[in-house]
Amino acid sequence: MGKEAFTVSYEKVNYHRPVEGDVATVLKAREQETRNNILRYLGEYRLAVKFDEFFYREGKNSNGERFLAAGEEKPISQRFRNAISQKEKEGKGARREIAECLGFQKIEERFLRCEDFMFLWISPPGRKEDGFGDYSFTFLGEVKDKRIRIIPYRNKVSLEKHKEIAGLFSTDASHLKTDVDFLASPIFIQREEGLKTAEDILVKIGEKERIDLAWRQRLEARSGALVDEFVDAVRRNAPDSELERIKRAIENFTIESKHEINSGRFISGNLDVRKVVDSYGSYAPPPAGGSCGSSSSTLSEFHSSLNLENDKFGERTFKCEECGQINVRPKDQLLERCQHCNSDVSC
Repeated sequence: MGKEAFTVSYEKVNYHRPVEGDVATVLKAREQETRNNILRYLGEYRLAVKFDEFFYREGKNSNGERFLAAGEEKPISQRFRNAISQKEKEGKGARREIAECLGFQKIEERFLRCEDFMFLWISPPGRKEDGFGDYSFTFLGEVKDKRIRIIPYRNKVSLEKHKEIAGLFSTDASHLKTDVDFLASPIFIQREEGLKTAEDILVKIGEKERIDLAWRQRLEARSGALVDEFVDAVRRNAPDSELERIKRAIENFTIESKHEINSGRFISGNLDVRKVVDSYGSYAPPPAGGSCGSSSSTLSEFHSSLNLENDKFGERTFKCEECGQINVRPKDQLLERCQHCNSDVSC
């Protein structure tokens, strides 16, 4: 069995890990992160929404090193490396996670060079036997107000169609043949007349629907009290069994209310939270599968708290002396060629 797409134990570990900085501020950010994680999970896996939105910003550590961050002053890139480490700890291949890490680094490097750009980052599904669904995510990105705005766009498209879409913005799309090729290769787009926002990218792709994020407000209006119950349980370090019960209740209640949430045709009111948890938390919801699989990660969902470990060959990440790019070496393997410029690295 693969790891679940939303793992309650990770949310607990993430919230209760050591705090650096102002405790109240950090814990408030972690509570919001937990809330965002479960809402996005519900949106993707239970409501099958088409669009979401989140932002990355510049962070800086005590040594003055700059990086992309989200809620806390921690590098987002570490989450990608954590995902690699977690898959390998489970004895599973991390080909997608490594490719995702490489793709993210390319976006981060451009942003930290203060470039103004947009991008298209395609995440096709992997194999169904590995827990993946049959739809993709295309991440539409743009630098906006000194942050990176990202629109995860859910779609059901073949690899050939993805390649065709990439070709609308790049003359170098011929090398994109597999899911990892797409993950390692975000397509960067320069602004021009008629192509200045993420919405413009969507239009050029040929999507007829406009970006609509109102689902989140409707979901919170309907299921928000249950999400509050889950966040409170994480805060007080409740047993995993209790967290699982609340999670089941949130999912089953959301599934039953799907039509009402999507249409907005319901009357907001106070839920009897304990009654709903007792009733809807007593049985398992249907299995969920998405483009990121039940044991992988997307830009907005990471489910590991482990640090990237060394192995018998030494450091896993290193900079190529020839091109200066960061490489992520597979565990317990030598890397003979740079993953960016193909020069000899022998690490």
